[in-house]
Amino acid sequence: MSGNRLIAAGNKRLRKAPDSAVDPAVPAELQKGAASPDAKQNSVDGQEPSVFARGRILSADDITGTPEEQLTFVTERLHEIDLAGKRAEDFIVLNKAVLLEVAQERELHLVAGHTNFAVWAGSVLDVEPKYVFELLQDAARIRAISELGPDLTQHLTRASARKVMAEVIASQGLETAQVVMTEGIAQATEQGKRRPTASLLASIAKELTAPSIPAQEKRSEISDPPVTPTAPVAPAEVAALERAAASLKERVYSPLAPSAVQAALEADPVATREHLERLDAEVQRVVKRLTAATRAVDAASERSEASAD
Repeated sequence: MSGNRLIAAGNKRLRKAPDSAVDPAVPAELQKGAASPDAKQNSVDGQEPSVFARGRILSADDITGTPEEQLTFVTERLHEIDLAGKRAEDFIVLNKAVLLEVAQERELHLVAGHTNFAVWAGSVLDVEPKYVFELLQDAARIRAISELGPDLTQHLTRASARKVMAEVIASQGLETAQVVMTEGIAQATEQGKRRPTASLLASIAKELTAPSIPAQEKRSEISDPPVTPTAPVAPAEVAALERAAASLKERVYSPLAPSAVQAALEADPVATREHLERLDAEVQRVVKRLTAATRAVDAASERSEASAD
């Protein structure tokens, strides 16, 4: 029964495109209208069919218009086919995983005359046995990060990035993972990158969960003497500034990411504008105070250097 549930779950996740008879490994949006001569009539949600429909190969004649229009066409199509390729890879990984999981659970490798599942699966897939388990782990991560939603998961095309985010979901929860992804996308955009790297996501996740103030030591009356801390505890006034900087990044910077603002606009454009205007007014006040505080620090440093001389 568990094997049947596993197959059903896999089929639910990997629903074929309506025109999958053309090529079930090609994402649905690239097959719009491919099953009918009248492409526009059969397009999904009234959208124009993809230029890659029916597995079509483009030619130079498809790229027309002004140089700016040609650049836009080339750039958008490169992004489209790149994303489609990544989705096709996920399609393949998930389907392989379902087949391998069922084969392992039902010990079908014994029927094939093999005592070792990984050796049998590796010979079927023409890969090293260790890669069989890596494929199964990657499929589990793809399933886990799917909870983030398509707007965020489309940026997790590398196995290393999926591994980081799957661990964040498991250890810190879905909401934290969504904040990490939103912040990661924003920072990657600032750096001129199309998607956040695994190291960037791991760094953001660490920053969001790191305590702002060292945790107070808990011990009983008869416990061993306390261990001397390796670093001095910051004064309360300094700790307040540390918390302010951390809070600003977590509570303000992440919600201002392009994807987060777009989601807010779709939910309630009027309220979104009002909140942004209020936030802008508060930021202006903060900037004035920050400028004054910075000047005070600079003046103090100058006086300290002058006295030293």
